[in-house]
Amino acid sequence: MAARPSPSLALVPLLASLACQDPAPVWQPFESRAAGVAVEFPGTPTVTVEQQLTPPTMTEVERVNLDRKARGQLQLSSYVLLPAPGVPVETLLRIDCLAPFESSKFVAEDPRKVVLAGQEAIAVTGIAPPSASLPSGGWEEDRCAILGGRMIHLMAIGPNDAETRRDGARFLDSLRPHPAAAL
Repeated sequence: MAARPSPSLALVPLLASLACQDPAPVWQPFESRAAGVAVEFPGTPTVTVEQQLTPPTMTEVERVNLDRKARGQLQLSSYVLLPAPGVPVETLLRIDCLAPFESSKFVAEDPRKVVLAGQEAIAVTGIAPPSASLPSGGWEEDRCAILGGRMIHLMAIGPNDAETRRDGARFLDSLRPHPAAAL
């Protein structure tokens, strides 16, 4: 009498294929006391602080970046906003939010007003033509707000697909003032 295969052995190829897939990202809060904000990332971001020219002077910029390789990047940048007498806040927001699209492959849509953490902000979405560097073309959305005297710039970039847009929206919509910033 021939031995019948065990039903559990039939599951081995299925379980092996599932084990090779990337696990779903675990979203976790990240708090930046320097920026006075909190956001969510699907993983642990890298934090850098660097000097950058923000006319008319060098300014310390904090960058919080999660590089998701082929899935793109999520980034929070912030810096102290220097007084700009006579320059409307909307102009400052527009300049900061449109800067990533200058000299890039992304074509910016018209900026739109949004509310981030209870503050008026500017949002810009850009679409790139198909590219080998980003599967499915490319997509980027930037949102800029001024909170507590700092420019806050959020950026989500990746392939132009539903998963990237969903993760980007979750990251962009997660911005909140840090509780300690109110003290």
